[in-house]
Amino acid sequence: MPSPTAIICQTHRSALAGWRCLVCQAALCPECAVGERIQTVELVRCGLCGGDAEVLRIHRGVVPLAHRLKSAWRYPFSLPAVQLVLALGTFLAVMGWVATMVPFFIRLPVLFFYAGTFWATFFGLVRESARGDTSLDIPEFTELGRDVLVPGLRGVLVFLVASLPALAFALLAYPGVGAATDVFSWVILWRIPPALVRDGMFWLLLVLGALWLPTGLLLAASHQPARQLLNLRLALRMVRGLGSDYGVAIAALAGLVPVHLAAHVLAAGLRTVNFPFIPHVLAECITLVVPLLAAHILGLLLYVRGDQVGYGEPREYLEPLLGGTRPVRDAPPLVEHMAMDARAQDAVTQAVDKEAVFDGALDNLTTAVDARNIPLALATYAELEQFPAARVPAALHLFIGQAAAVEENFPLAVAALERAADVAPDQETAPRALVLLARVLGERMNDTARAEEVYRYVQHRYPDTAAARFASKHAHYEPE
Repeated sequence: MPSPTAIICQTHRSALAGWRCLVCQAALCPECAVGERIQTVELVRCGLCGGDAEVLRIHRGVVPLAHRLKSAWRYPFSLPAVQLVLALGTFLAVMGWVATMVPFFIRLPVLFFYAGTFWATFFGLVRESARGDTSLDIPEFTELGRDVLVPGLRGVLVFLVASLPALAFALLAYPGVGAATDVFSWVILWRIPPALVRDGMFWLLLVLGALWLPTGLLLAASHQPARQLLNLRLALRMVRGLGSDYGVAIAALAGLVPVHLAAHVLAAGLRTVNFPFIPHVLAECITLVVPLLAAHILGLLLYVRGDQVGYGEPREYLEPLLGGTRPVRDAPPLVEHMAMDARAQDAVTQAVDKEAVFDGALDNLTTAVDARNIPLALATYAELEQFPAARVPAALHLFIGQAAAVEENFPLAVAALERAADVAPDQETAPRALVLLARVLGERMNDTARAEEVYRYVQHRYPDTAAARFASKHAHYEPE
């Protein structure tokens, strides 16, 4: 992790630097940096020597989880959150009502659909917060098995594993035919046998399960195979990677437990109100607030420390040191450069000429791709490699990657496919490019270790996509 130590401007010793000159290596604050736009490209130059400047980045973990949690309580009360709670609460109330109206043999599938919808939304919110997204979208339930049944099974399995030590102890303490009924009763209905209530070992095992519970929820939300829920080494490695922030998250979640219990008491009272449907919707909404906040806390934990446990790429956790701050000064428009010296005029001329070269090469590449002229596309792409990859559309990088793979130019295929994913990570071309990249690495270049890393990243970064499903079928890695 980069050092959290602030970088001070070389000229203004009381100001933070946000850029570093690539020529004179000076640290630049917004007053020392100069913004410049050449056609559609925004650049930052050094105000001391005129050289190009790069943005200084720092790990987002320098803002600790404890500080972020101070404002996390607002999350369930934002407008998108209220809309989500009302929509989900209404749906769950309808499912609960249906469960009371249908015959017993149909009731279990309805209740499982109820649980699956809840857990799919919960895990989706964890992943959204882990990306820094607060849009709070309800998942698209396009496939019943993948989008509802699987999350429901994962959610139930996590709580079952968390209670496994206490369950085993209860079975041993209550041998006989009635043991299963007793255990089912206290797990599902919290009607704990009096002897267990007085047993310190039972409560110790229950606390150990509760300490593991956030780890299990994170594993389930990040689409780890179900068998990994029983992988103690993986759980311990994750806890070590998350460090002290894991303890902060557990403390925050523990503080929500009495609030959630109070919400259930209030919801039980609402359900006794003799009024059609609305009290049941309100009851569901009230009991959704704490799970919504818990999902946000777990997502923030990954947002801050996820790179330490292999969630996402390390570069995704680096952010501009000064955020969205721009240089105070902008370079004067070209019309004001009439009095520039010869050196400055030459620099502008070269920049304009370079832009003309770029525009021409990009037009040629686009034309070649549209015509499926692979030789011309590959030759033109080589001319564009001197320019920043972000200026070339991701779709063109993807085409070149596919074409180079067909032509068995695997180094070029790997470079182009990596660029396709890097320049537009939120477009649909990114997961497609990464899957193709993994196939080239594993099937053509025999670099299976790197291919497995790419497949794993696809499953973490782009869950619930066709690319992630392909990656899960073709990856052969075995997490420790």
